[in-house]
Amino acid sequence: MIYTCTLNPAVDYIINLPVLNSNQINRVEHASFRAGGKGINVSVVLNNLGIDSVALGFVGDFTGAFIKKDLEQYPHVKSMFIDIKDYTRLNVKINHGYKETDVNDRGPKISDQDFEKLIKQIEKLTEEDMLICSGSTCYGQDDAYQRIAELCEQKKIQYIMDVPGKEILDFIDKKPFLIKPNLQELETYFDIKIKSMKDLILYGKKLVDMGASNVLVSMGSKGSILLDKDHIYRANQIHGHVTNTTGAGDSMIAGFVRSFVQNKDIKKSYLYAVSAGTATVFGEGLATIETCTAYQDKIKIKEIHSWKFAI
Repeated sequence: MIYTCTLNPAVDYIINLPVLNSNQINRVEHASFRAGGKGINVSVVLNNLGIDSVALGFVGDFTGAFIKKDLEQYPHVKSMFIDIKDYTRLNVKINHGYKETDVNDRGPKISDQDFEKLIKQIEKLTEEDMLICSGSTCYGQDDAYQRIAELCEQKKIQYIMDVPGKEILDFIDKKPFLIKPNLQELETYFDIKIKSMKDLILYGKKLVDMGASNVLVSMGSKGSILLDKDHIYRANQIHGHVTNTTGAGDSMIAGFVRSFVQNKDIKKSYLYAVSAGTATVFGEGLATIETCTAYQDKIKIKEIHSWKFAI
């Protein structure tokens, strides 16, 4: 079974405006609510791709109740959230013209007792399962991802981490199956400025040497690369009208996992990851089988052999 873990989920309040004017009343053209948080997004895209998953995490109060209710519409998603007393955060996503502005709440404080409930859930996973941890950590548990990574290594659970900040360096030696930093996060890890493809590959390879089995680096409009101990792959850029970037990285992870559990081929999994991310960026919602398929013939995966000289 595939499990997703969202330590700090949210209800996303998505607002569409023609323009956002500060210090003025802005009239909303369209608004909607949806269950949000990176791990939840992964579960939703896996559902869209026909793959079952179990969503873990913490939810509370009326916003937490909305998340559980909203996920009932997805037949391939089963939720096993831990209920807490405080409310799940509400994040505001404002789409105005060709710009996106996010206002994200910090989220509730998670007690030691509630966090131990999550640990006990993960302890029940086996080597046949996969755990995908995505998004910011929960307030009150600064070492949450480190503890989860240590448990996964101990129980030989294949796990994926897509988390912000330098904390990934605290557990990368616990051998995550996949990590997915973006370009800015890669720079943050090593306190450097990446100025070339040579730099990008050099520091991506460092993450492999430090313990990650696969490193998928997303570069926004410049595409992405995938590295493991033996290969470096790069996908060609696909051009189109960007309608939504929220959930693009989560879609890449879901696409990668969907393909990998079916064929265990890293190159094919990368192709599916890119098609899923592209489908979300250029589509009206999160990627589906149909929208992924529409881009697959347009994506070409090239292996870079002389990485020390690649620019």
